Amino acid sequence: MSVLAPSFGRLETVEAPPPPSPARRPAIRDRVGILAVLLGALGLRLWHLGARSLWTDEASSWTAATSPIRELLRLCAEKDASPPLFYLLTSLPMKLGSDEAHLRFVSALASLGLVWLTYRLARLLWGRGLSTLAAAITALSPFQLMYAQEARTYALVSCLTVWALYLFLRAAVLGRRRAWVPFATVSALALYTQNLALLGVGVQGAIVLLSPPARRRLLPWIACQAAVLALYLPWLFVSMAQMTRLSHSHWYLLPPDERGVMKVLRAVFVSPVALVSPPPSSPLAGLDAWIPARLAQVLLILIPALPLAAALRVARERSERGALIRTMFAALVLPLAAVLAVSFKMPLWIGRYFVLLTPFLAVLLASGMKALRPRALGVAWAALALVSNAYASLHYDLDYDKEPWRGVVRAIGQASPPGRTAALVPFDVDPFRFYNSTLAHPVAAFEVSHPEVPFASEYTERQLEEMERRAAAQAAPYDEVWVIVRSPNSAVRREVASRTERAAAAGRRPTGRWRWDSAGGPLRVARYDRAPGR
Repeated sequence: MSVLAPSFGRLETVEAPPPPSPARRPAIRDRVGILAVLLGALGLRLWHLGARSLWTDEASSWTAATSPIRELLRLCAEKDASPPLFYLLTSLPMKLGSDEAHLRFVSALASLGLVWLTYRLARLLWGRGLSTLAAAITALSPFQLMYAQEARTYALVSCLTVWALYLFLRAAVLGRRRAWVPFATVSALALYTQNLALLGVGVQGAIVLLSPPARRRLLPWIACQAAVLALYLPWLFVSMAQMTRLSHSHWYLLPPDERGVMKVLRAVFVSPVALVSPPPSSPLAGLDAWIPARLAQVLLILIPALPLAAALRVARERSERGALIRTMFAALVLPLAAVLAVSFKMPLWIGRYFVLLTPFLAVLLASGMKALRPRALGVAWAALALVSNAYASLHYDLDYDKEPWRGVVRAIGQASPPGRTAALVPFDVDPFRFYNSTLAHPVAAFEVSHPEVPFASEYTERQLEEMERRAAAQAAPYDEVWVIVRSPNSAVRREVASRTERAAAAGRRPTGRWRWDSAGGPLRVARYDRAPGR
């Protein structure tokens, strides 16, 4: 079949592409490949989705998602550090079930979206085969799996931020004008999920400055940012007030030291759980069972380092592909550098803020593996990276546990007489209330905090006395009082925990102390019983 085609100002007759033939079957097979990766990724994210206990912050998501809309907005504005979109979405699966899996379902779907976005980002550079490899790296990432199974905003904001960056690349770098409107829409949704979306805006700004094609489209980008700001304006002032409060919160992080920096980098580039020498309780041997520990550590570093070095060679190409590889490096490195720099002023250096980096890392790893020579080395390295990720994800599934609120509350329920028991929880009562609601005979649960300043970095003596008196009054009608304290890692938390125990001890005697350990941190439990006849 022939068609007319323009050629240097005249029409020429040329042959149209032939119909699909057996030679084109690899493209069909590649589509099957990405579908298989997506199905596998979904299965991984749903596997044991509700198996782990909620930790404290997840339970605050439950409190918000199950509250009426007005109360949800109040909690987001006054207590939580996040805008309301994640909680509004999470409230939908919570209508179908009230367990941990339903609470975490939005995060699991968002993480699946990151796998698909990895594929789409890679398709800007490579064919379907290599793009499927990049998607598989994200699908098997233990770092991704950890936050896919956490009922917090991080997977969703990462999905929306990466989606916005993908649309930005199509619009600003590749000149696809129809991408501007969805870019602005998705950017606004990301901001309504978490302020971490600003990291994506920073990456876009750097690309606009450094990329000639993007610089030529500066005005459309500015117009889109203005539209995003207008859409976000209703929440902007709330967000600014939140940031002021959080900078003076008692649970905030310390400035990062060398060990803290390396811990986050290890989580992002290798694994958030130990692979060389796992905890003694792990049923799966660590790498040190097969090879020397030092050699294993070097190998785990080389698995991402070698293809990243090879990708740098591709980034030096003076081509559209080279420019896009450079944008992937910018998207990977700039958020790390920005957060690290800010953290010496206001500590923010924590792994969960970098969930958005995995797709860019995966694209760069796949690109570097393609560039490795001989070709067999690239193929072998791709297999090694996938096996390493699968092994790390298995260790995550077997070894990682969160704060054991489920076990603590059930133990209290089994040991306590109905109607005569209360629990005092400094600051973090949400997870206790979640599991308390599942007991046949719930105990009375009270949060020990100051109603006006629940998360202050310092309290006056008067405020501390008010909290202690209120806790004592709440506990007064009960013969048995339990105190559950989560990781008292700051002076103010330790002081409030001490005063809570003093309130529980009024007219009662201590009858037991326990420490429940987990990878997510310890819970300290104390029991006080009223003496017979009192």
